[in-house]
Amino acid sequence: MTKHIFSTLTCDQEYTNTAHNQNGVTNEAPSVFIKGGAGLANDRLITPLGIHTEVSDSDYEILQKNPVFKLHVDNGFIQVQSKAADAEKVAADMQRRDKSAPLVPQDFAESDQPKTGA
Repeated sequence: MTKHIFSTLTCDQEYTNTAHNQNGVTNEAPSVFIKGGAGLANDRLITPLGIHTEVSDSDYEILQKNPVFKLHVDNGFIQVQSKAADAEKVAADMQRRDKSAPLVPQDFAESDQPKTGA
């Protein structure tokens, strides 16, 4: 069985846990890659609201132990479902913009909006 991860994060995420050996040295444990790209125009000039990544149950167990993944879930940027769905529809009810999202005219006061040729 797989899990479906929906993300409204702008950037891809590599969630990496760490493990300590007997001497207390930190070693990297397995990591899980989750696609980002929400709010960025892709190669077809489409700006998706949300991105879908399918992960195995074992990868999901790794994600559940990662504090940054938990933070992204708690802040509404990541949602986990057991069934596939349209990422755009899922993202409609999620937090839409993280701090790395590109600026858009709505981010500025009307008097401070960038001048365009239009």
